[in-house]
Amino acid sequence: MPIIGVMGSGSSEWPDLAEPLGAWIAFHGFDLLTGAGRGVMLSTARAFASVPERTGRSIGIMPSKAHPLFGFAPIAGYPNPFVDLPVLTPLPRKETDDLESALSRNYVNVLTSDVVIALPGGKGTLDEIRLATRFAKPLICIGPIDAFESVPDGTRIASELDEVFAFIRCNTAANQ
Repeated sequence: MPIIGVMGSGSSEWPDLAEPLGAWIAFHGFDLLTGAGRGVMLSTARAFASVPERTGRSIGIMPSKAHPLFGFAPIAGYPNPFVDLPVLTPLPRKETDDLESALSRNYVNVLTSDVVIALPGGKGTLDEIRLATRFAKPLICIGPIDAFESVPDGTRIASELDEVFAFIRCNTAANQ
């Protein structure tokens, strides 16, 4: 079953985009992968989980912090309550002051996804867009064009969800 990675803001939910996207992914039998946090991750996973009799799972790749007894522990607030399969990594979130080359859970998010969908977000989302480009993952962004000013040249930016849905269908047809 193909895994659709949805990346985006950890603070803004972008419900007009994230909710129909999450429901569509569930309705079509795909697995959903997010960073397991708030914002876009929460609203997409909540909509995904609301689809009755869905067959896919909501996978959440959680960042961690050092823990003296367990080695690593989830950061507070992770996973959100709509994650079916939480995956704790020994990797941190991408922080605003991190170098572009710093390792983070974003590598797991992108490399595990069969298709990457990016909604507006911050530095972490931009990092995931760059990683998807670097690793030749099928990638499409959705949202206002000015939300994607810093993406690599040639990045596909959609203005309508129907374009995203067609992109997912096209890039998963061989996997179904």
